[in-house]
Amino acid sequence: MFGTRFLVLQMKDLIKIGAIVLLGILLIILALVFLTPNRGGNQQEDQGVQGIFVPGTYASTIILNNKPVEVRVTVSEDEILSIYMTDMEEIQRVFFPLFEPRMYDLAAEILRHQSAYIDPATDYPVTTDILQRAVKAALDMARLEH
Repeated sequence: MFGTRFLVLQMKDLIKIGAIVLLGILLIILALVFLTPNRGGNQQEDQGVQGIFVPGTYASTIILNNKPVEVRVTVSEDEILSIYMTDMEEIQRVFFPLFEPRMYDLAAEILRHQSAYIDPATDYPVTTDILQRAVKAALDMARLEH
């Protein structure tokens, strides 16, 4: 009656148990990451554009095909009002066809979130990064504490 007993597990049972354990660990890690308060981090990212601006229009320049194009940002004391590009020539439009449509999309996102620190998840990360840096540079000029 108290003889040796064997536990027989099939491979599919072991795989199921392993997957459930890994999923549980992943859920615990995700819960910890998302539910813990932000410690440290970039202060500018935390405050977004909640800083105080000097109202006006500020420009940042990007170079496309050895010619400047301005990215202008208009702000009030506490919000971003508009973002647009100026001085783009026809030859620049031909060689850089993504800049104008991506600037329009990026401006809409920044105005909606009121922050230049948005996730640039896009099919055109280089174009987005160049435009986003130009907007951030113009906003830095608009800040009181610069």
